[in-house]
Amino acid sequence: MKTTPINLRTFILKSFLIFTCTAFMLAGFTKCDAQSITGKWNQVSTKQFLTAEGAKAHGKPVLESQMTTIGTVVFEFKSNHTYIVKSSSTLTLTGTWSLSGDQLQMKLDAKQVDPKYNPKSTSASISTISVNGNTMVMGTNYPNSKITSKVEITLVRI
Repeated sequence: MKTTPINLRTFILKSFLIFTCTAFMLAGFTKCDAQSITGKWNQVSTKQFLTAEGAKAHGKPVLESQMTTIGTVVFEFKSNHTYIVKSSSTLTLTGTWSLSGDQLQMKLDAKQVDPKYNPKSTSASISTISVNGNTMVMGTNYPNSKITSKVEITLVRI
């Protein structure tokens, strides 16, 4: 049997070890299964969390509404980072959106379809979202409101 010099054996063993470790590390990189918010979403419910003053005025800390009793609201998030919100009350709002992690930033266009809905401020709203299957929950804090501290809406992908 032919003997291999110790330096060559060490080199082969180290190379094999590096190759194996690299293969396992690369196998750890998997396709991201994060879901895009692009598409149409139907709002199904709203939860309004009240401040102490709001809870006192309404007699409870949370107001919940199902959209079946109010009407319809459809959010459409387009791939070009624009959005349209349409309600059954003929209200249409347009704007731009961006998503960083779970933070959704929505900014209304300065000129809306109906000028009475043109925003007075150019600031954007920031919501925390979570997407689970075809359901998205969007929570928006209102730190300067005397009545509402947070609004959480639930949407279902159409």
